[in-house]
Amino acid sequence: MSKNIIRLYCTVNLKELLLAQTDYALTREQNHYLIDVMRCKVGDKLHLLDGKTGDYECRICAISKKKAFVKVVKLINSSRNPADLWLLFAPIKKARTELIIEKCVELGVKKIQPVITDYTNLPKINNKRFTNIMISSVQQCGSTWLPELEELKGLKTVLEFWDPQRIIIFCDERLDGTKINTLLQSIKSKPIAILIGPEGGFSELEFDLLKSLKFVRRVSLGPQILRAETAAIASISIWQSICGVWSKS
Repeated sequence: MSKNIIRLYCTVNLKELLLAQTDYALTREQNHYLIDVMRCKVGDKLHLLDGKTGDYECRICAISKKKAFVKVVKLINSSRNPADLWLLFAPIKKARTELIIEKCVELGVKKIQPVITDYTNLPKINNKRFTNIMISSVQQCGSTWLPELEELKGLKTVLEFWDPQRIIIFCDERLDGTKINTLLQSIKSKPIAILIGPEGGFSELEFDLLKSLKFVRRVSLGPQILRAETAAIASISIWQSICGVWSKS
């Protein structure tokens, strides 16, 4: 994709617009960015993606005082479904939590589940802001898939209703045993979720609960104690290299 081509995310199904030959009305924010900031004109090309069906070449077909419209011309890239990896993490300080959200999109996570633990720093999160961060990231990185972002839930609630067929990899800073790459090699064909704890770690009650569950596997990320955001990025990257799209490239 050319660096000069603008790439924007939209919430409509672009495949349906293409088939129906229906124009797409830009949102107020998109209109401001394209017309006022980038000084685009009628006939200029851009790429739109809807996070599910793919990337589409479009052209600006009309501009009025408050509205601009684009025509969906053709499909460029069909959506590449991400590998089936979920991330469970306890929100930490604002900037670091936002970094985790951003990197989940870039690295290719299918679902993000924020969880409240006994030592969680942020008891509330702004899902609208997180979604905007995800959209900005997907526009920049070239991905065609927007991860599913779940509402914040208590860790115990999530575990209570968990499908035991999906293994949770519990990144435990207190464990110097099984290395994550060793475990992943043995379960690479199974659906997996990665669990990252808060800055203060898990409480003893949570630690005992996790150890008692058969679908939870404890792993080590090495001899150093990593920040939560570093642990998330490292574990997702290792998973992608062994089980995900990186292992197939």
